[in-house]
Amino acid sequence: MQLKVSQSYVLVLDKPSDELRRLESQLVRLQCPVVITNSASQMMLRVSQSPPSLVILVGVDRRWSEVLLKQLRTVTNARHTTIVTLTDRHAPSWLHQEENPGFDGFLVKPLTGDVLVSLVQSALARQSVGSAT
Repeated sequence: MQLKVSQSYVLVLDKPSDELRRLESQLVRLQCPVVITNSASQMMLRVSQSPPSLVILVGVDRRWSEVLLKQLRTVTNARHTTIVTLTDRHAPSWLHQEENPGFDGFLVKPLTGDVLVSLVQSALARQSVGSAT
C-alpha cells in the first residue's frame, strides 16, 4: 500500500539493530520517508530542522524523560506530530494514564505491517487535520 506523504516523514529513535532494520524496511516498502537517529540530541536537531508526522521512540530499557518529551512536543506541536513509544513484547513498559509523560500511544514490537500502515495513516491524518485548523 502506497501512502501519500507530502514533505513529511517518520522519525525513529533507536540503536542500530536487526529489528530497527526491519522497521525501516517496512516503512520504505510503504514508500514512507524515514529518518533514523541514534540519540536524543540527534533526534532533537533533526526535529527542529523539520518536524516529522510521526516519531517512534524505541527501547524497553529507556525511560523517556518527561523533559525530553516536553521539548519534543514543543518543537513538533505546530505540525501536530504523533509521538509513540515501541517496547519489547516480553517486557512491555506500560504506564498508568496519570503517569504518561506525553506519548500519544504505546506499541509492542514487532509491529505488523497492518499496524504500521494504520499508525502512519493516523499520524498523517492528524497532521493534515491539525494544519487545516
